[in-house]
Amino acid sequence: MVFGPSANVSRRVTNRKVGILLPGWLICFFGFVANAAVETAPLADRDFDTAVESIRVENLKTHIGTLASDALQGREGGSTGGHAASAYLIQQLRQQKVEPAATERPFVQEFSGGMRNILASVPGRDARLRDEVVIVCAHFDHVGFGTPRNSRGPIGYIHNGADDNASGVAGLLEVVAAVRSLPQPPRRTLLFAFWDGEEKGMLGSKHWITAPTLPLSHVKLVINADMIGRLRPEGVEVTGTRTARGLRQLVSHANTAKSVASPQARLNFTWDMRADSDHHPFFAAGIPALMLHTGKHDDYHRPSDDADKLNYEGTQQLARLMLMLALRAAEADELPAFRIESRGETKDRQRLIEQPLPSPAPRLGITWNTQLSEQRIVEITEVVPQSPAAAAGFRIADRIERFASHAVSDVADFRSLVVIADRDVTAMVKRPGRSESLELSVRLAGEPTHLGLSWRTDDAEPESVILTQVIPHSPAALAGLKPLDRLRTIDKHSATSDQISKAAMSLPVTVTIERDGVITTKSINPISAAIVAAKPTVE
Repeated sequence: MVFGPSANVSRRVTNRKVGILLPGWLICFFGFVANAAVETAPLADRDFDTAVESIRVENLKTHIGTLASDALQGREGGSTGGHAASAYLIQQLRQQKVEPAATERPFVQEFSGGMRNILASVPGRDARLRDEVVIVCAHFDHVGFGTPRNSRGPIGYIHNGADDNASGVAGLLEVVAAVRSLPQPPRRTLLFAFWDGEEKGMLGSKHWITAPTLPLSHVKLVINADMIGRLRPEGVEVTGTRTARGLRQLVSHANTAKSVASPQARLNFTWDMRADSDHHPFFAAGIPALMLHTGKHDDYHRPSDDADKLNYEGTQQLARLMLMLALRAAEADELPAFRIESRGETKDRQRLIEQPLPSPAPRLGITWNTQLSEQRIVEITEVVPQSPAAAAGFRIADRIERFASHAVSDVADFRSLVVIADRDVTAMVKRPGRSESLELSVRLAGEPTHLGLSWRTDDAEPESVILTQVIPHSPAALAGLKPLDRLRTIDKHSATSDQISKAAMSLPVTVTIERDGVITTKSINPISAAIVAAKPTVE
């Protein structure tokens, strides 16, 4: 990462029932059709799973241990150590029998200062889509012995760059091997790019864009891995999902694939598009680009960024995510075009889209004894002046027995009843000094909430809505929905304003949501009289 702020066997075919020999041209025709069917048949889920599971910790350790060894002297671009690193990459690619993708020398695209990009490809199987390309990439250079410009010190010592970026390169090598393990290639072509000179200003990726080894217009998506070796509980940063419509969904579905990991990594989707790694030159060229990054740390650009400090299980998880993301993109019927609006999106725009709404004002206006609530008793401790409760005649020490025609057996039920109740309701309270319960007429503030959601739409996230408010104790809140969740489907329909309105009047419904890059299914149930009445009533 840049330092700074910045086979079909021919055989005679006979009809055994009637003993007729089929003509040769007809055999060829059927053979062509069969081959075409195989060529365009989708990869099965089991193929994805097997490929993902082939990415193993021991292989990552071998690659990182080699690339981050003292023998490579920090892999500075154009140096002897950098050339040794590129030789290792070529050796690994030859073992996987992938095709060289450079035009001058096998695998090698040379450019200024003795630097070299290492390029390989797996051509797509689909005749219609194979000219479209998904680039999966990582930079293999680091800063050598360090300089005052690129090191956080001390300089003059080997900066092994285990996380930056032996981790991303190791992950990419495993992705290459996993793709080669598939029974057939994906539909689109995959270009695997190991960039040089990233630490000197993204020189390798910039050079490729000015001297591409295939038409630049063919590149539909770039997936960059830079520093994926320090996965922590707070998750992995995902950059670039706003560069094309629907990329956040693509990444989330890849992350939630059952074979990637359990539990799935938490994804932190950032709007920032900083010029700090090799995804950015593609973004600047108008190509959708993503980056995975586990964040900086105290060893960043220091000699102490060594292999023994990495989270190898986390690196495996992210390499598997990178593979699944690449395969889903390469198999998709269509990939979205570059989203021009992503170039000008600001923090203010992000706040406008993602700022949660405040909670609504209380509908009743009371507080209660929390200790007694543990005994399933709702006893009033405060009546807010000029509130609906005050106007209805509630008093301190009243115990609420019924509300809106339902028995009140605990505080949770009561709070939910207040949320969903019509504006005009009755309440039964037990008041100290009275032998009989007292009925009070209440006119609640605001309107009843049948579902409990507010939302916004966002051009970058089609076929979903962003939840900006989940009213506490509403059916949506009880189902576990939270502000900033992405609501994807409602009863298998895409989440739209119309579908949400229908759902509010037809509970229960089943929804899928995405939160922090993990997709889950939840049921939103009505707060029904049967459920509430089944609980014991406070006497």
